[in-house]
Amino acid sequence: MKNVLKVILPVLAFTLASAGAVSTNDAKVKDAKKTVLITGFIQNPSPASCQSISVNCTINNTGQDCMTTELTPRRVWHKNAANACSVNLYKVL
Repeated sequence: MKNVLKVILPVLAFTLASAGAVSTNDAKVKDAKKTVLITGFIQNPSPASCQSISVNCTINNTGQDCMTTELTPRRVWHKNAANACSVNLYKVL
């Protein structure tokens, strides 16, 4: 009986440690995929006059334009080197 316990206990401990490591890694992957609010800009009324807004968008092209959540959605932009809001922002999918 003692010999069986000497074999089974280390195997059981290893199994529990492995399960803990896998579940910890999964949590880290989920944290890495969380979205981050960035500052976007609404053209108000022209590209040279911008109003800042916090949005959940990205500069990476996802195929869908970044829009505000207002009743009448407006396109959200990022500023270029000339300080005009004319760089495309895209919706995070």
